[in-house]
Amino acid sequence: MCGICGFTGATETDAPTLKAMCDIMAHRGPDGEGQYLADGVALGHRRLSLIDLENGSPWCAPRARMTPS
Repeated sequence: MCGICGFTGATETDAPTLKAMCDIMAHRGPDGEGQYLADGVALGHRRLSLIDLENGSPWCAPRARMTPS
């Protein structure tokens, strides 16, 4: 059941807020998490493994120019 969150107007001082947002969604995806904070954008995700239990799955196709980590 994964979860995503985010907001704009972010600065480096918003890292704890982004982490707290991801922590609140822990029940939606206990198998992995990640955050991206740059250029005024904050994005977070939680992952629930359903198919690829060991390696996870990429957010973008292999030919994509950018992939959040």
